[in-house]
Amino acid sequence: MRVTLFGVFVLAVVAMRVTRYFKLEKWQVSIGLLVLAVVLYLVNIALIQLFIKKRTPNFASNDEVVPDVQAWELTAGLGIVPKWVSWIGLLAISALITAVLPWVIELIKLLF
Repeated sequence: MRVTLFGVFVLAVVAMRVTRYFKLEKWQVSIGLLVLAVVLYLVNIALIQLFIKKRTPNFASNDEVVPDVQAWELTAGLGIVPKWVSWIGLLAISALITAVLPWVIELIKLLF
């Protein structure tokens, strides 16, 4: 939670600076943040798969070990994937929130 909130704060400040420096519109920066969120998410997934395949190849499958639980899900919390990889995923969430939140606020202002 802390990483996500800190990411939202930092990305909001960076987005504001980028908007002013490059004289961009708010929608352009939001699209850039959405692209960043997708890229970070894909990098996160690729790194998770890489570390699981590298460190525990037996669990690197989508086969169900027990009903509704895939083999790779059993590696959660065991330290197989480094924390910095998880932080990349949390920053993807931060970028998504930073991209969408100003538009939600504008919508609320229009409704009230």
